[in-house]
Amino acid sequence: MTIFILVSILLVAALAIALLLGVSPASQKVKVRAMYVGAAHMLVVALIVCDYIDALPDFPSKFRFHTVLILTITVGYLCISIAFMEKYNVLKRKNRILENALTEKEQEKVSILMERQSEQQQALQKGELEWFAGKIKMFSEEEQKAILASAYAFAEHDLILPPSITVQPNEMCSQQELMYCVYSAFSNIGKKRSDIVSFLCQVFKAYFPAGESSVSKKMPGLDKVKERREKENKSK
Repeated sequence: MTIFILVSILLVAALAIALLLGVSPASQKVKVRAMYVGAAHMLVVALIVCDYIDALPDFPSKFRFHTVLILTITVGYLCISIAFMEKYNVLKRKNRILENALTEKEQEKVSILMERQSEQQQALQKGELEWFAGKIKMFSEEEQKAILASAYAFAEHDLILPPSITVQPNEMCSQQELMYCVYSAFSNIGKKRSDIVSFLCQVFKAYFPAGESSVSKKMPGLDKVKERREKENKSK
């Protein structure tokens, strides 16, 4: 009779655990507390069984109660393990929510930063192209339009497109002056020296018939170009 009662208690405890973990809508705190209560009950049952075993006269009875004791201890450890598992899952879920929130915040910051950088880059391109447009006023209106169309394509899309017409050399704009204007404007918006050389040779073919290698050798250094640009800005 005693074994039947103890086994019934263990079965009820196991059923309670299954309900709490499965279909129960209880909160995480309720589940954890229930597991602690279950573990405490299993401890009480284990103590009762231990005291009862000592009073048993024969080995078969003691063996049966030892089996019940092992089951009781197993259920108790199971309750403790589940309680810690529930706590770990809660902590893990909170960390995941925090990570997602931080990730979204960082992505928002990156988006804002990229948007600002894009706006700054566009403003810089606009300013440099306007400066460059002021430097080619000596060419005819048709030539200016063709040059600026190629300049916009190069600045905004990295495309080097020859102008729709051939730009003829102008006495008021030498090779050195043209190289300075083009190199200064496009280096300030981040274009590579080799790409700027290609732009010069394709847009101003009549100025540089010798090709890119010759232009690359004649092109002034970036330090000198920046120094001259700074002097121009100060003199305004």
